[in-house]
Amino acid sequence: MRNRWWWMLILVVVAFLTLTRWTGAKPSAKVTWEYTVISVYGPSATTPPPNTLQLNNAGAQGWELVAVRSGNFPNADSKEIRIDYYFKR
Repeated sequence: MRNRWWWMLILVVVAFLTLTRWTGAKPSAKVTWEYTVISVYGPSATTPPPNTLQLNNAGAQGWELVAVRSGNFPNADSKEIRIDYYFKR
């Protein structure tokens, strides 16, 4: 009976060591992000001129679009709008 407990204890320890080793419980490297903003100014909210060349160049350099924000510029009564494209990589 005593022998059985020792074997069971050894089996549990081996199983624990095997599972912690094979589950990939390794410290991961810290991810660092870079951010950039491309701003485009347009004549109106309905027909803003997209600067596709600038946006395509950002994509070719590995930048990923994460958000877009637009609003009147330079104030709320203005007829011009500003669109900000936020990128990360």
